[in-house]
Amino acid sequence: MLGTRSCLAAALAAMLVTTASPAQAAPATLVSAGPGILVADGAAVDVPVTFVCDTDPALIIAIPVVQVTQRVSDGRIAGGGGNDQLSCTKQAQTVTIRVVPNMMAFNEGAAAASVYLQTCSAQFQCTTVINNTEITLAKPAGVG
Repeated sequence: MLGTRSCLAAALAAMLVTTASPAQAAPATLVSAGPGILVADGAAVDVPVTFVCDTDPALIIAIPVVQVTQRVSDGRIAGGGGNDQLSCTKQAQTVTIRVVPNMMAFNEGAAAASVYLQTCSAQFQCTTVINNTEITLAKPAGVG
């Protein structure tokens, strides 16, 4: 009798697993972000973001979002965000996100960055990967 109950419980568990809610697409991998390049004396910063969409063929859209905050002077904070939307290629992709500050200009130096990468299928099944990191903001090459 105990063996029959064990088999019945295992069969019921297997049935529940196979009838569970539809599977979500596997998330993309966020490879790296930054360093940021100042634009127009800090009126914006361009942040390169590199990612790989999962090999799941259902993923067709990638939406990288970058939020940057930086202490600029006297405890004041410059901050802003930017995003883009691309097709998933299933290979490493790099996109430059322009981040525009809300109030104060960015400066050279360290900044906190939060990078969100949302990947979605045609049925709008989406997953999100978040990377909180520190990046360096610098003037473009050749600018003194």
